[in-house]
Amino acid sequence: TTQQRAETHSTHHHIAALQVDSVILLPSCQPQVIAYTFAHNRRNLKPSHHRRRTKMADLRQVLIGTLSPDIQTRTAAEQSLEASKRTAGHSLEVLRLIASSDAANVTIRQTAAVHFKNIVKKGWDEANENGTDGIQISQPDRITIKSHLVELMCTAPRQIQAQISEAISLIAAVDYPANWDNLLPELVQKMGSPDMNVVCGILKTANSIFKRFRHVARSDELYTIIAYTLKHIQEPLLALFMSTGKAVEAFANDPEQLKLRFDALYSMSRIFYSLNYQDLPEFFEDHIAEWMGEFSKYLSYKNPVLVDADEELDPSPIDKLQTAIVENLALYASKDEECFLPYLGDFTTLVWNLLISLTPLPKHDTLVTTSIKFLSSLVEKHLHKKLFQEEATLREIVTRIVIPNLMIREVDEERFEDDPQDYIQTEVEGSDSESRRKCSRDLLRAMCRQYEAQTTAICSNHVGTMLAEFAADTTKWAAKDVAIHLMLGISVRRESAMGVSETNDAVNVMEFFTTHIFPELQDANHANRPMVKTTALKFVYTFRQQFTTEQLVSLMPLLISHLGSPSVVVHTYAAYVIERILMTKDGNMAST
Repeated sequence: TTQQRAETHSTHHHIAALQVDSVILLPSCQPQVIAYTFAHNRRNLKPSHHRRRTKMADLRQVLIGTLSPDIQTRTAAEQSLEASKRTAGHSLEVLRLIASSDAANVTIRQTAAVHFKNIVKKGWDEANENGTDGIQISQPDRITIKSHLVELMCTAPRQIQAQISEAISLIAAVDYPANWDNLLPELVQKMGSPDMNVVCGILKTANSIFKRFRHVARSDELYTIIAYTLKHIQEPLLALFMSTGKAVEAFANDPEQLKLRFDALYSMSRIFYSLNYQDLPEFFEDHIAEWMGEFSKYLSYKNPVLVDADEELDPSPIDKLQTAIVENLALYASKDEECFLPYLGDFTTLVWNLLISLTPLPKHDTLVTTSIKFLSSLVEKHLHKKLFQEEATLREIVTRIVIPNLMIREVDEERFEDDPQDYIQTEVEGSDSESRRKCSRDLLRAMCRQYEAQTTAICSNHVGTMLAEFAADTTKWAAKDVAIHLMLGISVRRESAMGVSETNDAVNVMEFFTTHIFPELQDANHANRPMVKTTALKFVYTFRQQFTTEQLVSLMPLLISHLGSPSVVVHTYAAYVIERILMTKDGNMAST
């Protein structure tokens, strides 16, 4: 195109002006590195060019050696590479190899890209308290690298692009924006590329860079960087989001092109999250109608072209975008901004309808938990009471959202047996990747903060029905498991690391323990309902502060007996509960 020819001419003009052993990365029409030596005649160019060719050939052989199946060859090559990274100019030689146009050596170039990323990770930040491991990157080399890294990322194969993108993010963490003021303008320019693979790569890189704005304390320096970033990207980001939305409609029946657009929309949604994390910027407030209109469109979007009916584990591009959008909504809802309130009712309905339409398959786990947490954040605030105060609404939440997501699935049983450590962390202890069941219990607790009487009555009815179902047929142990989780959800008013300090007055925790938990723990057959036994142990752990000393003394032999369970989850959690009880001070226990 005319624009590409103009850009190429401009780049060649820039290259011709550079001097003194600079390594230059050419644009996509010529993705190689040329060594220019400042000279008054052409004869001086040849020795330098020859030396560089020799260096690159030697480096290529070392990298090939690191991939050798022979351990001696591989070890020798790795040691050589480790020593080379401390040599001045080595990072540029590696970059030169990465940028070579030899398609047959993509594997070597990818290995070089990983090596380059590791050099940057360890050696770029000279102020790193752990040191730079002897890596030397001169100031001229740093300038050259930063001047051409974005262009290289855009022209490299995808597997190499990912490593270069990470290297850019690592450098940006140190230099952006004060010592890399052309980075953001260059990224924004590339956002206009007609090649969606380039656009997606640029957006992923920008997302990685802007993540630094999240989960950090406010400061003048941080706000200065955010203001600089907003100035350059807020308008192009909205324009690209809107135009990509139109392209989604145009490519509705083209899965390859459609996936690229959804990948771009996902990255832009994450950038939106980062830019809005600290405060709601004025531009986003002024253009909230455009953003919310696009978000609402995708929460109800369906297209079988992007859905693999046989896929059970990995979320579809639509699922990932919807998850990012719900996180954006939760962020705005947490700020209680007046400009967002008019949209809240419609978004609550959209997320509700989306949530009840999702399958129990693992591919929907993240979207389900994110959506439940969004509803929880609204339910617990008096500001939004009118959205949920009707008893029919609360009943619908319990019946159609909470209970289905408390049910044990086949995948949960498999994880219980095959990956007990992961099960313990997510289901028993809780972790960053929260489970459906933990989020559902948290939703119940949020409901009880505002609507305790109604929520308690609704859940108590379900608990009674499920326990009766189990009593009639003990093979339906999953019903008892859900009943215990419902009780865990509605019984706790206040809780800390030391345990529950206040319970719901309308729930008789000790009576439930005596009738349904104690008999489960008395069952000496470890093969019977190990998942229910784990939940029973969790009940004891949760309410350990409510037991009298006498009750704990009678419990201890039962807990010790579960140390002999063949189930890793059961005997591990039994040990954990015993430890927590032994650490409980007498003064914190219920009076005898």
